[in-house]
Amino acid sequence: MDDQQLLDILAKYEAGTITEDELQVLEEWYASFEANPDLIDSLSAEERVFRKKQLQEKIFDQIDTETSTSAEPPKRRFFFHPGPRLWQVAASLVFLCAVSFYIFKKQSVQLPIPASAQSNSIHPATDKAILTLGNGEKIMLDESKNGELSTEGNIHINKLKPGNLVYTAGKNVEKVHVNTLVTPRGGRYQLTLADGTQVWLNAQSSISYPSAFRGSSREVTISGEVYFEVAHNAAMPFRVRSENQLIEVLGTHFNVNTYKAKSRTKTTLLSGSIALTNAHQRVILKPGEQGIVAGESMSIKNVDAAEVIAWKEGYFDFTDADIGSVVDELGRWYNVDIHYQGIATSETFTGRIPRSWSFEKVLNLLKTFKSINVEMQGRRLIVETK
Repeated sequence: MDDQQLLDILAKYEAGTITEDELQVLEEWYASFEANPDLIDSLSAEERVFRKKQLQEKIFDQIDTETSTSAEPPKRRFFFHPGPRLWQVAASLVFLCAVSFYIFKKQSVQLPIPASAQSNSIHPATDKAILTLGNGEKIMLDESKNGELSTEGNIHINKLKPGNLVYTAGKNVEKVHVNTLVTPRGGRYQLTLADGTQVWLNAQSSISYPSAFRGSSREVTISGEVYFEVAHNAAMPFRVRSENQLIEVLGTHFNVNTYKAKSRTKTTLLSGSIALTNAHQRVILKPGEQGIVAGESMSIKNVDAAEVIAWKEGYFDFTDADIGSVVDELGRWYNVDIHYQGIATSETFTGRIPRSWSFEKVLNLLKTFKSINVEMQGRRLIVETK
């Protein structure tokens, strides 16, 4: 089947006029999708992120339209990833329509009737963080008005809008101070450093940084999960310190996940080049690669960059994730304490969920897992293996 025949059938599918025979042809084509090298093209990690986000927004818009006009309990779809090569497909109509077909026709989950009302008071993460200045003063950013928050010499610190903190340095900076930005559980924030580098903090994360950069390098220290878009300055390399590792860059986009509960640090490169160093090794990452530091060991693997930075784009994204990892990430985002009972389960979950979902919807999803029982007690989630 050539591309034009496929497009004709896909057009009928989207219009709702597809026949049973044509539907069978389409399903057979999708089953052999990875065996069609003519449809595979080389996209950069950033291009894959953009195309995947574009597709997801279109699909969620359609889901919202369907559920808002239906009197029946809504069916929630989850995005199951059939393989790492799927998102390397060229950005063509064939690709977009084919993946849309797969998502809507091949994988769907029916959630139970809404859970008890006690989960209604639990909400997704909001723009919330604490800024500690060089003099020790603490500013609750979610309680502060937009505008200038403070000055340190000729360095100005402004809250331009909720969730967005910006540093601006004048000429001839004489003295700099180390500031720290911390997001609590249930918080998130965006920061623009004095050099123009943009930083996104996930829930329960932190970054310490000088109010302006001087000298031969730019250095910050982080914990939790942080995404960087580093302003290029070849004369002043950018360095990110976290537990057991150092990242050196000139100008690039990358994500660092160093949550202590995972006992390892994952650094994923989207564009450019970075050097990753621990106590015994120094490696250069290429776009689409992830460096994993666990203790004194280091390994490199290829990953789906779109999945790694899904949190920045407003999604949870899991591929064969163990139940503990899923629940822990949900707990950070919704500021819910997790209490485990019983032995660890081998069940895994693959799916993509909007971070804007209410906790009630997430709780209903957890109740579909076969190996665990879940119960809310105030802000504590009890997870018991069956």
